[in-house]
Amino acid sequence: MSKKTSISIEIERTVSWTKDLIQILLLAIILGVICGFIMVLFNYLLIFFQITFSLLPYFLAPILAGILTSLLVKFGNLEEILGTGSPEFIREVTSSEEENASKRISIVFGKTFATSWTYGSGMICGREGPGLLIGANLGALLSEKLGQDKEDASFIGASACTAAILKAPISGALFCAELPYNNHIRYKSLIPSIIAAIIGYIIFCLFFGFSPLIKTNLSSISPDKVNYISLLPFLIAFGVFVGIFILFLTYFLRGLTSILRNKLKKKPGLWILPLIGGCAYGLFLLLTIPIIKVGYRSELSHPDFNFISILTENLGLNLLTFLLILLLIITIAIILSIGTMNSAGIIMPLMFLGAILGGVFGVFFYPENPELFVLLGISAALGAATNNPIASIFIIIEMTWVPLLFIPAGVATIIAYITSGPNSIIPGQRNIEQI
Repeated sequence: MSKKTSISIEIERTVSWTKDLIQILLLAIILGVICGFIMVLFNYLLIFFQITFSLLPYFLAPILAGILTSLLVKFGNLEEILGTGSPEFIREVTSSEEENASKRISIVFGKTFATSWTYGSGMICGREGPGLLIGANLGALLSEKLGQDKEDASFIGASACTAAILKAPISGALFCAELPYNNHIRYKSLIPSIIAAIIGYIIFCLFFGFSPLIKTNLSSISPDKVNYISLLPFLIAFGVFVGIFILFLTYFLRGLTSILRNKLKKKPGLWILPLIGGCAYGLFLLLTIPIIKVGYRSELSHPDFNFISILTENLGLNLLTFLLILLLIITIAIILSIGTMNSAGIIMPLMFLGAILGGVFGVFFYPENPELFVLLGISAALGAATNNPIASIFIIIEMTWVPLLFIPAGVATIIAYITSGPNSIIPGQRNIEQI
């Protein structure tokens, strides 16, 4: 009798597990499709603002973007759209507080437009911020309709949007799973998140192509030309170098943001921060563009992922002095964009910074193949700054389609992550004491 009972219990558990699995996979498919098409529309919106702002003088475009964002925050009561979008995503998936549907929709539209014109204006700006908020809020809304767990649905939606806009399905899901924590990764919803991410990625690529996001000549990177054993000391040293740089940048950025918040929160209010940042960025471009090399002027006034390709292709022509100047310029650009809480994602700025750090290190210490360290720098800087080492290792592989980078990227990124310590450029990450 007891044997029958135990068998029946196992059957019931299996049926219940299968039912839950089907429901969560159905949610993943729905979110993957919806988020994929939403990111297609978002990318067209980015292109629209790029074309529109290109009609203005390059130094006026960031000022106009700052004005628009400040007005939207002030009169729309939308302080949530300030910053990278990552802290808001973390609050969304870790807070028990319920947001009403109308507020969610306002945040989604506000963040989408604010990041679109910030990106289009030429400020150094990642595109994943709206993806995180759009996907998370859409997932939360659907979870209410379908009776699913809100946290799971938020992770799944954010993964689909992030994977689509970055053209990186696996690392997009891993990025969202790692982002809320500084010592943990959320496995509970990872499988449906990856499924949604792949669907979103495929839909996005049907419109914008399946080519890798970073197009560069990687013929010098192969097992025949790179000895991983002799490379190991350089990878360790490079990881320490990147980790220390990111450590100081993190302290500076978070300190600057904290000072600005404390001084402006009551009067006149945080809404003025994007305007201050936009004006400072416009002045920065006005002073910088005329003295920078011709090949980098368009990338500095309208930065995109072609910057990494240009850097890699011209690395042999670049003197170490110029790379150091470029490092200073990009660092200042990140401080003026991210530090003043403009509606700007963090991934692309960190990738640029890591690429230049890799160029400096490669030209100085590994001149026979400096291009390798440009790519490794992307992964190392991203992993150290965001406490997302696993996603960062995968992201460089998915963005370049070069799996041979896995081992060197893994070593450099993990060393950089350890060296930079527990602090993150993204505030609000949680420390899980018991896993």
